[in-house]
Amino acid sequence: MFEVQINGLDLMGFSSLAAEPGLAHAVTTRNGGANPDRPDHMNLAFGHGEPDMVRRNLDELQLALGLDSLVFAKQVHGVEIAEAGPGATGRIAEADGLVTTTPGVGLLIKQADCQAVILYEPEAGVLANLHVGWRGNVQNMPAVGVDMLRHKYNADPAKIRAAISPSLGACCGEFVNWRDELPGWFSQFRVNDTHFDLVEATKAQLTKCGMRPENIEASGLCTKCDHRFFSYRRDGVTGRFGTIAALRPNKDHS
Repeated sequence: MFEVQINGLDLMGFSSLAAEPGLAHAVTTRNGGANPDRPDHMNLAFGHGEPDMVRRNLDELQLALGLDSLVFAKQVHGVEIAEAGPGATGRIAEADGLVTTTPGVGLLIKQADCQAVILYEPEAGVLANLHVGWRGNVQNMPAVGVDMLRHKYNADPAKIRAAISPSLGACCGEFVNWRDELPGWFSQFRVNDTHFDLVEATKAQLTKCGMRPENIEASGLCTKCDHRFFSYRRDGVTGRFGTIAALRPNKDHS
């Protein structure tokens, strides 16, 4: 990933997605935002901070990326995917995925260890952003997203570009009670007695749907280890950073 500062916000991006002229995207950190003199000032979650400051942070993020609107969902660790069409703004659904074919609509996934998985098929002109925690992996959420793009939007899985955000790494993906929490088939992603590689699980679920491994970029950053990000595993009560993606208006494609 690369780092960039826009309008005082410390953001990150994926090299593979930055090469796509039809796509805007970013991953936020804890730095920047409405009140830079306070810790955790770039929190994006209303349930974990002062609402006015969160609203200002969301507005600044939308402005920095030049978007018409910003949409998000009440994330519940399920597999529902909500469509964000023209005029969509703010919280639009209780869901763990967002999809759009409308330029200028930013799809925001809020995080504090879970993965955000961006899926973009440029020829079909469709974009999705998925919230994938370990429960999402168990429910095969990455495959749900790819299958939706294929069946509803005529996307070709072999042409989908994917990016997996900073999230809980195999170094910190500890599940002491994994025999009770995880299905038996999930043991293929176990890296030692109690640790699992959730990013590898997502990659496997994407490629099993027909995606090409070379079209998948993972951040390689662990949110618990890297203090630039909010982490529930590290801090308990904490805010949320975000991964956002949007289709650019056609006029910007040149």
